[in-house]
Amino acid sequence: MNIRKCSNPMNIKGIEEWMTQFFVDPFTNLLDEETFRVDLFETSEEFIIEAELGDKIKKENISVTVNKEVITISILALQQNDEVTRNIILPINIEDKKITAIFNNGILETNISKNLTSNHKNKAITIYD
Repeated sequence: MNIRKCSNPMNIKGIEEWMTQFFVDPFTNLLDEETFRVDLFETSEEFIIEAELGDKIKKENISVTVNKEVITISILALQQNDEVTRNIILPINIEDKKITAIFNNGILETNISKNLTSNHKNKAITIYD
């Protein structure tokens, strides 16, 4: 996941590249070592969560669960047999909202409707291809 270029910090061009990388996204490098990247978008109709899990992850190793206003994305890491988890806290209770999750090309996209509700409380979300 880490696609950053290594540069020589003693070279002025290297310092400029490092500063650009730092200010564009200062915590990506640190988070990439511990977990996976998550982006959250909001439209007038829904919240969209994109998790960059990578091409090596299979859909069967991913779980998405909801508890009140928290959505949890977990993946089973194949090498260490460990679970890597990210919790995303939203400003509303989402248990009764319509939630869909699609995993394609290493990206898990989860859409949470602000207006549409589900007939039952969501605990585990089904992930589609």
